[in-house]
Amino acid sequence: MRFLQCQGSFEDVGRQVGEACRPDMLDLYERIVAYQINTTTVGSIRRMREIATEYSRRTDASWPSATTFLRGMAEGSKMPFEKIAIIAYSEEIASEFIPSSKCSTLVVPTTRGALIGHNEDYEPHYFGKMVLLDATFDGYPRTVGLTYPGQLPNLAGSLNAKGVAITNNSLWPDTRPGLSKQVQHFRASLAEDLEEAVGHLAKPPIALTTHYTVAHGPTGTAVSLEVAGAGIAEETVSFVTIGPGPFCHTNHVRALRLKEPDPALDGSGSNSPARLAKLESHARTRKPRTPKAMLDLLAENDGVLHRTSLQNLYSVTLATVVIRPQTGEIWIRDADPAAEPRDRRFLVRPPLN
Repeated sequence: MRFLQCQGSFEDVGRQVGEACRPDMLDLYERIVAYQINTTTVGSIRRMREIATEYSRRTDASWPSATTFLRGMAEGSKMPFEKIAIIAYSEEIASEFIPSSKCSTLVVPTTRGALIGHNEDYEPHYFGKMVLLDATFDGYPRTVGLTYPGQLPNLAGSLNAKGVAITNNSLWPDTRPGLSKQVQHFRASLAEDLEEAVGHLAKPPIALTTHYTVAHGPTGTAVSLEVAGAGIAEETVSFVTIGPGPFCHTNHVRALRLKEPDPALDGSGSNSPARLAKLESHARTRKPRTPKAMLDLLAENDGVLHRTSLQNLYSVTLATVVIRPQTGEIWIRDADPAAEPRDRRFLVRPPLN
């Protein structure tokens, strides 16, 4: 895992990230292209470029600062922008053709506010290559978040200086033409409060059906947010306040009323129901009430919540993120046992009295 501290304009920070991550990005581009061709039905690099170009166009129309960041990253890495776009929109590209089983989230109420635990699961070529970014973009609050080389910041769990925390779990229903989930998530991670963050995450048209846990330290509020594209569900947004008991989510829809059966429940390659059942069991029997207990629980390799490439060829645990928004703290544990240091803690905002 690479740790970076950056500040400045979107272009400046993107350039700094691109310079630092160039070796990983060059390698990952080739791996991502091969992975997409071998495991999805996208078919060709040409089709990948077409999809990435369309998402770039929508991004320019909705929040051009994200494109500015990606162009800065292209400049810093000395890679063509079209290759950066394929990396940055790789989840949208893959999700047009095949679903995959990814992250898990557990939220436990404590006397010091909500304790959010999240396993970031994704494709195995990212193992050991995650980017932990402590960034202050001009005009926005400082954020500490985990992401991927060549992608936008904060996509794998983040906390900002205003106390806004976000994690996300990908859901399986088909994609629809719309805005990039990655762009909406990045924008929401810089929000001033929970209402603003939710507004960005739920802004239509939604391309990828997704679950977010969004929390706000100053108000002590945590919510579950499921969003879907038009035509996927009877409603496009489900907003549920978390509490007073523990809350769990994996990769199948729990609140939205889908128009078609959820493909995560048909047993073809998804272990989302098994992971949800295990999280719910832990919430009853091993309820973690401290950051260390949450880290230890979710980072323990069990083949279900925490998976390696020997246990799953397509989705492995890359890191565990724990956030306590009320105290302004975030912890990250690298899933790579050779990482040094393996655990990091940040105080992003002063604790509330």
